[in-house]
Amino acid sequence: MKRKIVAAGALAGLGLLNAAPALADDINPPKGTTPAVGMAYLSSTDSLWLAGPRANEGVLVNASDGSTVSFSGKPKSVQALSSFSNRLWVGDIGDKDSSRESITVFRLGSVEGERSTYQSYAFSYEDGSHHAQAMAISGRGRIYIVTAGSGAAVYRAELEPSRQRVNKLTRVADAPEGVTDAVFLADGSTLALRCKEGVVYLDAWNWERLLTQTIIGAPEGESIAANNEDALFVGGNSRIRRAYVPSSDETIKVSQPSASPSGSPAPSASPTASAAEEDSPRDDKSAPPMSGTLIALSLAGVVALAAGVITLVSKR
Repeated sequence: MKRKIVAAGALAGLGLLNAAPALADDINPPKGTTPAVGMAYLSSTDSLWLAGPRANEGVLVNASDGSTVSFSGKPKSVQALSSFSNRLWVGDIGDKDSSRESITVFRLGSVEGERSTYQSYAFSYEDGSHHAQAMAISGRGRIYIVTAGSGAAVYRAELEPSRQRVNKLTRVADAPEGVTDAVFLADGSTLALRCKEGVVYLDAWNWERLLTQTIIGAPEGESIAANNEDALFVGGNSRIRRAYVPSSDETIKVSQPSASPSGSPAPSASPTASAAEEDSPRDDKSAPPMSGTLIALSLAGVVALAAGVITLVSKR
């Protein structure tokens, strides 16, 4: 595990903590591509992909230009989209009637071209069927599913699931109410959950809540995605806001888009503190390592002014 330890003298610069770069314009996906049940950012193509109205047909769409990629896996109820190792992973995890013996996650081969090959993995919960709307993949590629409704919880898959059998999902933590999407930050162990409150950040080592960004005025059922620098994309019903991981608990108010000419950018949400860059994502074989991203966030505005920065590098 790599972690930055900053000398005490660096705390003198905490007054800069609230400084944040201006956010880019919101993304207004092409007509007919939203609402989206899931979003994922692919660094290889610098693009944001959506699981939109045609997701159950095996069709995913690029949020910027409306181009599509399809696969022939015949999903039943797509509810989430994630990325790992420059591949899209489709979460066919919906089960409102709790009637499915197993759920499926599809791993696409490529988004280059109109059709993609895929691999599929079947999963079942250790404690019976559940409806879920959120899936995230940790730094080493472990799949996590967050269930909805009464007794909502976070479930963890085996690190290397088999394609030859149904894999078990193990319950590891309670989940906040109304989780509609999830994504791991760049450190591979900080889990951001878009839920009824707003966005809740959990340390996936001990499952403690790290901070909460309360969101007022946003539509229900929003999705969340993040790029390699922890810049966030939140929304999908119908616009997508650009945001950043906050450095502490906060409350933001989201303005709804007004009736403006087609193609005009909608107002952006209030900017939040920029996230500090982390090194390669990571995970532990039994549980993800303790998060370093949010610790680094609280110091991001002061490192440049600090003297005597000490870097300690270790691996878990």
